[in-house]
Amino acid sequence: MATSTRRRSAAKPTKGKKKLTPEQRAEIDAKRTAEVQGLQEQLTAAVVEFASTDGWAALLKKMAQRSRIMRKYSFRNSALIFAQCPHATDVRGFGQWQERGRQVRKGERGIRILAPNTFTPRDENGEPQKDEHGNEKRITTFRPISVFDISQTDRVKGAQEPEAEPAAGDVTLPEINGKVQGTAPAEFMDRLTLCLKSLGYTVERGDTAPADGYADPATRTVRIGLGFPEAHAAAVLAHEAGHVQLDHTADMSEYRQHRGRMETEAESVAFIVCAVAGLDSSVSSLSYIAGWAGKTPEKVQETMVEVGQRVVEAARAILAFTDPDEDQDEETGAPEAVDSEAEAVSVAA
Repeated sequence: MATSTRRRSAAKPTKGKKKLTPEQRAEIDAKRTAEVQGLQEQLTAAVVEFASTDGWAALLKKMAQRSRIMRKYSFRNSALIFAQCPHATDVRGFGQWQERGRQVRKGERGIRILAPNTFTPRDENGEPQKDEHGNEKRITTFRPISVFDISQTDRVKGAQEPEAEPAAGDVTLPEINGKVQGTAPAEFMDRLTLCLKSLGYTVERGDTAPADGYADPATRTVRIGLGFPEAHAAAVLAHEAGHVQLDHTADMSEYRQHRGRMETEAESVAFIVCAVAGLDSSVSSLSYIAGWAGKTPEKVQETMVEVGQRVVEAARAILAFTDPDEDQDEETGAPEAVDSEAEAVSVAA
């Protein structure tokens, strides 16, 4: 069989990024390290303010009002967003806004957050490094990137306007330590029950005195007391769903040891879930915060970021049942897609 040989044309030179000198790379790395440190200090200052009854309550209200941010970003980055742009309602990367028919206005300064970069270190032979258990090591570092609030953008002519999140005033906010009254939104109890079912728990009504409700890990049952107003029963169910979603029921001795922190976590989750549903709720465990948050600003930041992230993740999981959002993203630290354009804009801004 005859064969033929095609003449290959000379490869055209490709235009790539200019290679940086070691000095230039070192300068960029130093600037990035300094900015990451600055953002960490800003985060510490913001989180220390949250570590009080009033501060944490104010943060929970803001997260409920701007739930689109909470669903997309980690607690750490949500705190940085609110610290830099208190009025933020919908935050995305430069390219993400373009995909949604909006353009970041020239001259707008980006909101700086920390994007995680997880990688496996390799040895001199290029093989993945292992830990003492024989598993591949994973290291996470952070780099600063820019995102922008919708208020910093304009709609591109002819583009379809993205669906707006309800204004903050449209969200019924719970009164801290208030008594829950009234009725619950239609299907709210059913959706909470479905969420608990997915976690292996059934829901029943019965005597729970002296408590309003409880989760029993032995029988995998959540029991809600009798004779409560519908709204109160729903709030109690959301609280118990928070405990189960947070895995507080896995080790009751651990719960007894850290009851203050765990009650704050569960009530914070219930607060957000109920507020997004337009249901009045109450938070009565916030006074415990000072007892377990830590004594130094650094320890407070470490503790509250950990607690805040657990609250965000649990609230997201429950909201996926009670208030599904097509735009919800299981992001744990960075936007759903970080593009180079967002970084370029942040440098130019």
